[in-house]
Amino acid sequence: MTEWLIANFSFLGNLASILGIILGVPSVVIALVQLHRTKRAAVAAGESAKEAVQRISNVVAVSSIEQICSRSRDLQHLIRGRDLTASATAAFELREALSKFCRSNAALQLQNESGWQDMLETVGAIEDTLEGAAAINKIDAMRNKELLQVIPRLHSTLSMLSTVASEKSGGINAYPIRIP
Repeated sequence: MTEWLIANFSFLGNLASILGIILGVPSVVIALVQLHRTKRAAVAAGESAKEAVQRISNVVAVSSIEQICSRSRDLQHLIRGRDLTASATAAFELREALSKFCRSNAALQLQNESGWQDMLETVGAIEDTLEGAAAINKIDAMRNKELLQVIPRLHSTLSMLSTVASEKSGGINAYPIRIP
C-alpha cells in the first residue's frame, strides 16, 4: 500500500488540488455574496436608526409644543379672570418654555428661526404688559382686550405646529379623538 501511495502521490496531490478548487471557488463566491448582503443590511439598519431618531425627536417636539400650548391656554384663562400677578407669572413661564424649545433642532424643522423669534417677541410683549399691570394692580380695558385676542392667535399657531410635528412623527397625537 505504501508503494502504491508513493507511486500515485503526484496523482493524489493533483486530485486533491482540483477538489480544493472545485470546493473553494463557490465558497469564495458565496462569501462575497454574503458580504454584499451584509453591507446592504447595515446600510438599511443605519437608515432605519436615523429615521427612528427623527421620529423620536418629533415626538419630543409634540410633547414640548403641547406643554407650551397648555401654558398659553392657562395664560388666557388667567387674563380673563383678571388675576394680574398670576397672569404675569404665567406669561413668564410661557416665555421661558418657548425660548427653551425654539432653539432645538426639532423646533427649527417645524418653523424657521424668524418665526420662532416673532413668537418670542409677542410673548415678551405680553409678559412686559402683564408685569407692568401686576406692579400697579391695574390693566387698561383696551390692553386687556388686545391680550385676549393675541394669545389665542399664538395658541393656534402653536397648535398647528404641534399637528405638523405629530404628522412627522408618524401620527402621534397628544389629544386623540375618541369616538364611543
